[in-house]
Amino acid sequence: MAHLSFILIFFLIYYSYCQQCDQSSDIARFDCYPENDATQEKCLARNCCWRQPFENRNQREKHFSAFHDINVPYCYYPKDFPTYKLQTNEQTEFGQRLRINKSETTYMPHDITDLTVDLIYETEHRFRIRIYDTIYKRYEVPLEVPVITKKTNQTDYDVKINSNPFSLLITRKSTGVTLFDSSVSPLIFADQFIKFSTRLSSPYVYGLGEHRQALLIDLTEKWKKLTFWSRDFPPVENTNLYGVHPFHINPEFNRDNSTNFHGQFFLNSNAMDIDLQPLPALTYTTIGGIIDLYIFTGPTIQNVIEQYWDIIGKPIMPPFWSLGFHLCRYGYNSIENMLATVKRMDDANFPYDVQWTDIDAMSSYLDFTYDEKNFHGLPDFVRNLQANGKHYVNIIDPGISSVQSPGSYLPYEEGLRKNIFMKKFNSTELILGKVWPGITAFPDFTNPNATDWWTNISSIFHDIVPFDGMWIDMNEPSSFIDGSSDGCTMNNLDNPPFIPNVLGGSLSSKTLCPSAQQYLSQHYNLHSKFTAHWTGDNRATFDDMYFSIPAILNFNMFGITHVGADICGFGLETTEELCTRWMQLGAFYPFMRNHNDLGQKDQDPGSFSYAAQQSMKQALLMRYSLVPFWYTRHYEAAMLSRTIIQPLFFEYPNDRNTYNIDQQFLIDRALLVSPNLKTETTSINAYIPSDVWYEFPSGIKVEKVGTFINLDAPLSKINVHVRGGFIIPMQIPGDNLIIGRGNPFTLLVVQSQLGNANGNLFWDDGDSIGIFIILLFDNNIKQSLSSKFSDSIETKTYNYLEFSLMNGTTLRIDALVTNYQDRPMRLELVKILGVNKTVTNVNINGKSYTNFLYNIFDQILLIYGLELDMLTQSIQTIQWTMTN
Repeated sequence: MAHLSFILIFFLIYYSYCQQCDQSSDIARFDCYPENDATQEKCLARNCCWRQPFENRNQREKHFSAFHDINVPYCYYPKDFPTYKLQTNEQTEFGQRLRINKSETTYMPHDITDLTVDLIYETEHRFRIRIYDTIYKRYEVPLEVPVITKKTNQTDYDVKINSNPFSLLITRKSTGVTLFDSSVSPLIFADQFIKFSTRLSSPYVYGLGEHRQALLIDLTEKWKKLTFWSRDFPPVENTNLYGVHPFHINPEFNRDNSTNFHGQFFLNSNAMDIDLQPLPALTYTTIGGIIDLYIFTGPTIQNVIEQYWDIIGKPIMPPFWSLGFHLCRYGYNSIENMLATVKRMDDANFPYDVQWTDIDAMSSYLDFTYDEKNFHGLPDFVRNLQANGKHYVNIIDPGISSVQSPGSYLPYEEGLRKNIFMKKFNSTELILGKVWPGITAFPDFTNPNATDWWTNISSIFHDIVPFDGMWIDMNEPSSFIDGSSDGCTMNNLDNPPFIPNVLGGSLSSKTLCPSAQQYLSQHYNLHSKFTAHWTGDNRATFDDMYFSIPAILNFNMFGITHVGADICGFGLETTEELCTRWMQLGAFYPFMRNHNDLGQKDQDPGSFSYAAQQSMKQALLMRYSLVPFWYTRHYEAAMLSRTIIQPLFFEYPNDRNTYNIDQQFLIDRALLVSPNLKTETTSINAYIPSDVWYEFPSGIKVEKVGTFINLDAPLSKINVHVRGGFIIPMQIPGDNLIIGRGNPFTLLVVQSQLGNANGNLFWDDGDSIGIFIILLFDNNIKQSLSSKFSDSIETKTYNYLEFSLMNGTTLRIDALVTNYQDRPMRLELVKILGVNKTVTNVNINGKSYTNFLYNIFDQILLIYGLELDMLTQSIQTIQWTMTN
């Protein structure tokens, strides 16, 4: 009888286990053992389920490898896994405050059983979820975000709370579509392991950087792990890279065939994994801080971007000269070689604005020095550049040598005096790593004293070498050794119970110990906070050229709009074909710099054949002619939260052909760039959205739209098209942007189907934010070191003009702000596309004007020789009459 009872008990336990572990499909499994050494024994020790997937594909092992896309987990959460229950629900001024707790701990140490949940109804389209320890204060990202104390009266979202087990469901009111649903997997909140999941609205995800990947993350049949922990490493796929941007956009496909968009931003700077699966669903796993999640309801893609930038801040307006062509290399090795490069560029008549030096120009790789032997005369070289309208940028690293003779190296001595270097755990002793000059200390930029220290030593160096910009490299911080010169501690900061899938397998891999002490907190918490950068130390391959496009598209979403890649490739030897193609593409990056590595051959445009030079020059001249348009786009990014470079689906959200296009892109909404990214080919297959398009700069109309078409793309050409409905301000190029600033303007007027078009132009002195500009992590202009000049935007010391075409016959110029009167803004030429009838006469401000040409075959009207100062009247008009 006892034997039968034992069998019955065993059967009931097994039956209950089967029930709790039953899943209708593999894609509904959420990984309970994300580490790489999962076994059945370890899985069951966590009270989780262990079963092989139902489907046979990809069954051999749980992970391909540490850095490959993951498969269906064998170990997954049962339905009755211990989680939280709602205890109290209090109505507050900002929304609701909940108390949740659980009676049973889970598999991670120091499980926190008593949590507070704040549901903050911030705006009609922004909802915030904060989950934190009820009793003890935990680290939170020190980002200044909008503080909302009163609940908004109207929302585009509904919030539902499930009590047991606790979960949140957020839906869009207008459609009922799920925006957030945490019921799909249990919430775990331990001291160094926080994990929660949400269902996605569709399997299409954009964002989640920084990773080398295609623009679209398509989860239709895909599991993917993305790791976030800043790392100085050449861009390769499936690896954590330089920056951390846990923000994504998810489209919602509605029954009426329209598309809405929403986004999520996880405000957390600790190391984390984000797992994606084809349910579709997303899981956040972080090893510190709190849950601080923003949900942006859009509903348009531009709305989502604006709502996100309202939290993280808008881009800063770059100086005008930074929009020109930049030239750099690691390995000029001497000032003679650099002078030869400058002469080669000038002799070939390339427009060119900024010359750089890399760390080989330093004395023994010491920051804020220059090599007076190999780069003798560098200060005079820089002044000569500036006298000719060019600018100079030097590259430094944040590692400050700590082993120079006492009193001989001011940056270190001053850093000690101001106490701004990072320290060992619970100690006053500096933590030391190793970078180019040898053993180094690292400035703690969270320390308020670091700003004064940086300003002072930069100013002293500027008195010697009058640089115009500074590029801070390896500021993750990066080190040549793991942890420190003395190793790391054995505490739980340096050896946490869970380590995300970081390159090297350790949080201290090629950086400082996580336990290192900074002013605001430990390096464990702050490592991934202060990052802004370029696309990384790429290589001279066609694949790297392609991957630059989704990278730049993503950075624009992340609010880093002044971004570019190392044109022609940093590592490996480039070829003339690749460099020509890349210079053509790079002419349409917001930030355009050609840069290569030590030991590689010269790859400045002047070093190639005459034919290649002409192709590169043509692309550069297109860029320089468009600088007024570029500059205005930066103004709108800074003031209106507009992306500068964007994917096609931003403008055509209901055209699903555009969703995975990342070999073409739009500049603002008006220019479509379609580069040739394949070697030894002379045509491309490009998508032309259903709209009015003209070839740029020829003005020939594209007849076939709304489909993929083959375009001629010989080595001498990059395909660019301009969209109907837009007016593009342009300028006749000069040798550089400073010399060309006074040149006449032109307007390219591109009619829509209805004969209308609009555009605008922002213009100021181009350099009024400050003397020195910090380029943090290689490209993003984030702050000024000093304020010799007042901000032209703040004081309205600028000109702002709007252009409008009405009824296909009247161009109106509205000078809305005219406070920058340094020189006239002369309009020389107007080119109108899509004029389908013969033009008989033209009037300027009501007076007859005879300098015009009409091309009946291409339907282009040219009005030339205008000499019209656009600032002299608040409203000016150009009208033309056509035959009936």
